[in-house]
Amino acid sequence: MTGSNLSGATAVTFGATAATSFTVDSATQITAIAPAGSGTVDVRVTTTGGTSATSAADQYTYVVLTYTISPLSDETLNAQTADYASGTQETKTVTVTRTGTGDLANLVTTLGGTNASSFTITQPTATTLNSGTLSTTFTVKANDGLAAGTYTATVTVSAVGITPVTFTVTQVVNSRNSGGTGGSPTSPDALKHLDIDQNGIMIDSDTIDTRKPSVALEVTPKDGVAYIKLPVSLLTEFVEKNATFFIEIKTPYSSYKIPANLASLIPGLQDLLKKNGLKAEDISFKITLTDKSGDKDIQAAVASGLPKGQVLGAIVDFSISIINTKTGQVIGTADKFSSALTRIIPMPKNMKDMPEQWGVFRYNDTTRKFEFVSAKKVLIDGAWYVSINSYSNSVYVVAQNPVSFADTFKHWSKAFVELAAAKGLVEGVGDGKYNPDKAITRAEFTVMIVRTLGRSGSVGNAAPYVDVKQGAWYFDEVAKAKELGLLGFTTGTSFKPDQPLTREEMASILAAVINLEKSSIAKGSVNLNGYKDIGSVDAAYLEDVRTMVTLQIMNGTSANTFDPKGETTRAQAAVVFIRMLQTLGSIDR
Repeated sequence: MTGSNLSGATAVTFGATAATSFTVDSATQITAIAPAGSGTVDVRVTTTGGTSATSAADQYTYVVLTYTISPLSDETLNAQTADYASGTQETKTVTVTRTGTGDLANLVTTLGGTNASSFTITQPTATTLNSGTLSTTFTVKANDGLAAGTYTATVTVSAVGITPVTFTVTQVVNSRNSGGTGGSPTSPDALKHLDIDQNGIMIDSDTIDTRKPSVALEVTPKDGVAYIKLPVSLLTEFVEKNATFFIEIKTPYSSYKIPANLASLIPGLQDLLKKNGLKAEDISFKITLTDKSGDKDIQAAVASGLPKGQVLGAIVDFSISIINTKTGQVIGTADKFSSALTRIIPMPKNMKDMPEQWGVFRYNDTTRKFEFVSAKKVLIDGAWYVSINSYSNSVYVVAQNPVSFADTFKHWSKAFVELAAAKGLVEGVGDGKYNPDKAITRAEFTVMIVRTLGRSGSVGNAAPYVDVKQGAWYFDEVAKAKELGLLGFTTGTSFKPDQPLTREEMASILAAVINLEKSSIAKGSVNLNGYKDIGSVDAAYLEDVRTMVTLQIMNGTSANTFDPKGETTRAQAAVVFIRMLQTLGSIDR
């Protein structure tokens, strides 16, 4: 700003708000940083002689920045034939162009959907788009060795400040005798002679077209119960025709997506068959969806476990019984799966948007507590649904769950801690407090990460480490984490459960989770030299730290320090849980 007699300036205001800062350059010039604002405002300077008058010449107009990228079209890759050679599949290069006026930072790509694991995606070559770099590119391709079938995944491009942009990528793999040149396999795929029991109504399987990605079977409930009974022999034929085919069981209160290869996802099924003298073709799966909204025991459990919660939609029990097809006898249940299955619960029709703090919870019959489940909101034809991905069957509840803590009100982690607590990822320490700066132990973090992944389950009685004894509150989760390969930071036969977890050890666990859950995520090669203490990182953890910083799951404790040997705090744990799940596409950003 220019004028006269400015040497003694004591204040600069933009409208009614003081400048963020200002410098008197000379008696005729001042440099000021405008505060946040909008529209056009008067700029006034106060000196010992008074305050300048307003005039059209002394006004400042704020520029409203927009943060958008160009639309991205769905992509269909060149069709392949089963047993195609590695590297022969098409690699599609996708261009992302900035169309708004604001700089786009932290540009990230992720894969989602049923067939996400069948594709590989790279991160954008430029992660920031500005006036100097308007566009960037990334690539996506199908993985090697896909069986005949049609594979579709959702690609999401996101950045700070933008509404994520999505598109689908599809890869068709024809069977060797199909003669197809693209689209869908052309061999006859209609199946005959096997019936499907749809809540007491028999359906001829000849009506199921496996050339499509899926089939929806709409079931009318009877007294709040709806089921589908599928012979495994029929599912086997489906898999032979389309390896990724799935059946969506739809009711007014929920849906359940059952992959045709369900039998291969049930741990212990072969042992169960052997025990009963049966083969896979001798059994059927009875998939049942029960509306438990009126169940008094469940209502009491919700009132106790989620005292501030407000249930959204129906409370649904998803279950699968394993039945001897000939006798109709139930020989077992399928409660755990080696891959996550998708369940969908519709929200109330009058809901305009999902609340800020909400979560999906699975009821644990053993502990009688509600546990976190990864889920995302989905808008379909103007109505909200919640899509749940879980490794377990149980009773599922969607609930608004507002949470706050007295000691995080002004803490830097407040938003993350409250969101993590609302979803059931973390808990307070009592008396309305979270204790955000308290160090977290190896055992505590391991238990939380395993439960966050929904990977809890029986792992036998063998002690994973000499200092992790059967009966310890963390025994099952530590054993499961070791089984999953998440505890590479440990050395020797000891786990040291009560030892505080260091930040570099946390990076090691989180990097292992990324490799386990979505190894296709590009890890990147961000330069860490901006952290003055990066040289103190244990060499074994350096690439894990790099991955965490690249994916923005972790960052430094300051602009130029990472503090690798520092103790992980409860606040930091809440933050990385949310960021990790967002990176994996398990919860909304």
